[in-house]
Amino acid sequence: MELQQLKYFVEVASQLHFGRAAERLHASQQTVSHQIGQLENELDLKLFKRTTRKVELTMAGEALLAEVQLAFKHLQRGIDEAKRAETGRRGRLTIGYFGIMLYTVLPSAIRLYRELYPDVEIVMQEMESDQVEQKLLQGEIDIGFSVDLNDKHSEHSMNWLPFSTEPLVVALPKKHLLSDKQHITLADLKNESFVILNRNDSPALFDSFILLCRQAGFTPHIVQQAASDQAVVGLVATGIGVAFVLGCMSKMFENDVTFIPLTEPSFELTLAICWLRSNQSSQVDHFVDVMRSFNEV
Repeated sequence: MELQQLKYFVEVASQLHFGRAAERLHASQQTVSHQIGQLENELDLKLFKRTTRKVELTMAGEALLAEVQLAFKHLQRGIDEAKRAETGRRGRLTIGYFGIMLYTVLPSAIRLYRELYPDVEIVMQEMESDQVEQKLLQGEIDIGFSVDLNDKHSEHSMNWLPFSTEPLVVALPKKHLLSDKQHITLADLKNESFVILNRNDSPALFDSFILLCRQAGFTPHIVQQAASDQAVVGLVATGIGVAFVLGCMSKMFENDVTFIPLTEPSFELTLAICWLRSNQSSQVDHFVDVMRSFNEV
């Protein structure tokens, strides 16, 4: 049984006339009759009652017609869905991020993407900052939200789209002696106790902060390490110490923590999305387009 035979069968059943069916199928009447005959032989069923005056469906033909029409509807739906997947209007998009990204444009970008492409399943995976590129290279995620540290080891395999530049600010307990200052220098902090991200979780950021302090002439006294930026700010709120955080975190614990810009030196981190150049999916292209609309850099 071939698809063409079923198409001929449906058309003849619709027209109940071999000549008209042949015209609509752009085939000869002889070809149509031959195809129907082959179908009946293969099924060992009589599908039509033929006389010189009219053509009628048999009971077997009526039963087959209902199922074939349903099958054609499913087939067309499958074709339509395949086209939607090809053009990025359905399918799956896996996004990797680390916690601080939830305080950037990430939530708004996801919300807009879902409005534009409601049939695409979005899978969010939280991970440590240094795992994002690794997960991309392993094919476990499609889009990564990361910190662009100008590390060129991945430039040949990945695309990068910066979307925000975040200044480094100092988080202080609300009643800290420095909390009334308009800005803070690193020299102001040399005798402070620090809360900092665990190096195992964010080695690049940890090393950057340590290097800043050493360039200012001191090694920071670290009293507590934490696994997330949110935990760092929460610990500052308890009064245990001060911390370096990105400006996007300055809405957290506002009643208990003061955030003051760091100057001398000023320091900024560029936040970006990244994706494999080999990933040509339309879902990725569409998400990149959404992120361009939020681009602040």
